[in-house]
Formats: sequence, C-alpha cells, structure tokens
Amino acid sequence: MSLPSDRKALLFSAGGVRLALRLAQLREIVAVPEAAGEVIARGEAVPAAFVSTVLGLPGGRCPFALLTEGPPRVALRVEALHGIVDLSEAEFFQLPARTPLPQPPPFAGAIVMGGAVTLELSVGTLGFAPLEPALDAAEPPPDLGLAAERELRFARAGREYAVPLALLLQVLEEPALAPVPLTPPSHRGLLYHGRALHPVVDLAVLYGGAGGEGRTVLLLDAGGAGIGVVADRVLGVGEGGEDVLRPPWDALFGG
Repeated sequence: MSLPSDRKALLFSAGGVRLALRLAQLREIVAVPEAAGEVIARGEAVPAAFVSTVLGLPGGRCPFALLTEGPPRVALRVEALHGIVDLSEAEFFQLPARTPLPQPPPFAGAIVMGGAVTLELSVGTLGFAPLEPALDAAEPPPDLGLAAERELRFARAGREYAVPLALLLQVLEEPALAPVPLTPPSHRGLLYHGRALHPVVDLAVLYGGAGGEGRTVLLLDAGGAGIGVVADRVLGVGEGGEDVLRPPWDALFGG
C-alpha cells in the first residue's frame, strides 16, 4: 500500500520549466538568501544544487530550497512554488520512448493536471554539476525519394517534406508543447493530446537547419504510438515544387 506522501507531489518551477517532487522525498521547504551556498536548516549544513543549472536551463532568482530526505540529503534551489497536488486526481505517464535523455534520466515521468504537463524529478540522478544533454544523430536521415500513392506535403524552414496519408492521425494548429530539458535540439517537447503524451520532433533540425518556431504539428502514427512533427504549414493540392524530402519514417520513429 502506498503512503499518503507517495500520492501527493509539490509543484514548482526552475528555469521556467514546471517540475514536481513527491512529498515522500521532501523533508522541508525553506526560504534562503539569494547568495547562499550551503543551506542551513535546523543547524545542519545541506549542500545546494541549483536545479536550473543541473538541467541546463536559464538561471534566475532561486529563493526557495527543497530539502530532500536522501541519502544523501540535498537542498534543491528553485524559482517558484506552485502548491501541492493529489496525484489521484492527475494522470501519470512514463516519458515516451522517442524522448532521448541522459542516462540515467533526470525525470521519473510526467504528471498531467488540467492539461498542463509537469515533469517529475528523479532526485537520485541529479547531482550538482550540469548534466550533458542527449544529442541528435551526427548524420541526417536519408531521403527515400519514393512518393507514396497518397501523401501530404508540408513546409518547414524553407524545405518541403512529404508523409504518407496512411500515417497521418491529425493536424493540430498551435498546440501547447511542454519543454523537456536535456533532450536533443530536434526534440521540441511533449504534446498532451487524446489523453496521451506524444514527443514532437523538428525535421528541420535533423536535416541540419536552424528550426525555430513552427505553429503546426502533424500527429503521426508510429507503430501504435503518436509522434508529432513540426510544420510551418500544410501545402495545398498542386502546391510546391519537385524538390521534396521523404524521410524514412519507420527508422526515424524507431530512434
């Protein structure tokens, strides 16, 4: 039987990313001076880890320290607190397989409440130094060059791509994406849709481009799991030129 503290979590943020920590792992929350190194709690000096630094996120004011149970005990410096939630009222997900992270991963999973995605920290894997992010493959995917009988074409960062219509589940305009720190540059975040979490990939980055903002996400079927692909826009019938990239979708989604 799980303890009540296992069924509740503290929500907070670091580097602008929403995070969570189970109450079973939390000993105390203290307000600390901005310049403090070690955190002193009840006469005990506890080493501090700035969560934004460890996760490679932009730094900022960190006026709160979350003292963990350990071992070892550590004070997690964070930006803001957002309250305690009952996980029986939330959905909990393992992170999708197509969400590459350093190993062991710094996140135990994701919590979704009211459609908002929050990453649950895995405290034992954090340490104090910045973690090395996962990287994209050194070589871009090959271009298959073979047109499907029915396909959808879309534009992304100055290139045109084609995907078989048989793989297309839905076209979503301006969906909310939750960023995942330490993923490769091509990983744009997590999409909560249809009561499931889907990783979103930017082909422009995989093919050596700069990427940037894309307002459309094509939700594709990757062997029973959904994966989002960023697009600038869907091309109309007869629109576009001869230079079209057709990635190896099965191999791409299997990474």
